[in-house]
Amino acid sequence: MNLGVISAGDKQTLKAGEWILKIGGNAYDAMLACMLAAPICEPIFTSLGGGGFMLSAKQGDKPKIYDFFVNVPSSKIANPEFFPIEVDFKTTIQEFHIGCGAAAVPGMVKGIWKIYEDLASLPFETIVQPALKYATKGIHLSPIQADFIKLLKPIFTSTKSSKNLYVKDGNLIEPSHLFTNYEYGDFLKEFAKKGSDLFYNGEIANNIENMCIKHNGLLDKSELENYQVKIREPINLKYKDYDIFTNPPPSSGGILTAFSLLLLNDEDLGEFGSKDYLKKLIESQEITTLFRSKHINEFLHKNGLENILKDDVLLQTFKKDFHSRLNLWGNTTHISIIDKYGNGASTTTTNGEACGHLIPECGIMLNNMLGEEDLNPHGFFKWKSGIRLPSMMAPTVVQKDKKISLLLGSAGSNRIRSAIMQVIINHLNFKMPIQEAISAPRVHFEKNTIFTEPPLNIELNNELKKLYEVKKFDNLNLFFGGVQAVTGDYEAGADPRRGAYSKVIKF
Repeated sequence: MNLGVISAGDKQTLKAGEWILKIGGNAYDAMLACMLAAPICEPIFTSLGGGGFMLSAKQGDKPKIYDFFVNVPSSKIANPEFFPIEVDFKTTIQEFHIGCGAAAVPGMVKGIWKIYEDLASLPFETIVQPALKYATKGIHLSPIQADFIKLLKPIFTSTKSSKNLYVKDGNLIEPSHLFTNYEYGDFLKEFAKKGSDLFYNGEIANNIENMCIKHNGLLDKSELENYQVKIREPINLKYKDYDIFTNPPPSSGGILTAFSLLLLNDEDLGEFGSKDYLKKLIESQEITTLFRSKHINEFLHKNGLENILKDDVLLQTFKKDFHSRLNLWGNTTHISIIDKYGNGASTTTTNGEACGHLIPECGIMLNNMLGEEDLNPHGFFKWKSGIRLPSMMAPTVVQKDKKISLLLGSAGSNRIRSAIMQVIINHLNFKMPIQEAISAPRVHFEKNTIFTEPPLNIELNNELKKLYEVKKFDNLNLFFGGVQAVTGDYEAGADPRRGAYSKVIKF
């Protein structure tokens, strides 16, 4: 009997990869099938009009990162289509900017094709089959995915092209509606025949340029033609007896996750949920935020920035601040897969919240990365033209003796790093089974505010209020990210906060 294991953002996304594994595909074939299916099954979380990262942990090879995140456009115009909308998470409200002018240069299509050329074992015509079936035969969205679309109603009803796809009988699509995307199906057929040139050099590139001219966007054919996938060496750190590999700069999520873990590496964390654990967890996030502002934000495109983690003098200085503090006391989707050979793939992709415009004739929603406050800490349109937009996404693998112990990543914007760190600690330090490690309540620190899930918000409430503003959530909430993880022992866990799904596949 063979085993495979998948954790994905939706049950139907997972089934696309499951089918591939069962017909003999490897982890990368299955990952590509999931990535192509997810825009149908999880339309608010991802799209081929966005970007992402895949960590490859191929048996016998060193882990490596495929960076196909978005580029900052080189073009500048006086009045881009760019306007704010608010998303109500019940306990907190977050503002995003949308419009054609919010779209950065997408990398998903070229990333998928590069992974296929380097790592796949099946024909691309086979890999696209699950997504093609979903697009043309239709699916019923899960109740939670349909609710997520309602959460972003201002975006999904902002343009005629979006309304035509996501509004049925006068209402946003419900689980009872059969959801199809025929233009996406046509795109998949052509993609299988022509590869990524279809998107970056052909008719679709023309359509993107014409759409941006019409709606005051920043993308043109030269931006698309010049886009390149980057292969990067992951950050590598020792945590306890494990080797952890995660996303390097210009993504900031990996280096910040690594820094937080290094702060806690020699600490006795006590019991999960204890006062001692929580104060160390919170203050590690506070010190990591300080580290980010002083040493990371301005230097993300500096070569070798990750070597700062090896500066023991600097680390010890921040550890002193950490212990002084103790005395006071992101829309995205993620997929993790391990195949029968022991190959692992961990992929985080995003479309932001989407800009509202579908690319004509291919059923693909463009991203709004230039309108994400978390990705633009210096203000909108302030990044240097043509660079890779920094991201918090951090697909991660934990290895022992060069074999996968844990493979994970998370959705959730600025909450990505705190979510990944806490799941790693829960699993490695507190020996929780992986599903328990994911489902356990989380704490997040941001802008002098502590966000907590119950019951972690009970014992420390009065003490926390002396130091920080505290926002308590009544239940587990999608605000705290969405971790999907699998283990080298072929166990899996999926985040209940976002309706995710995991499965051990026997065949």
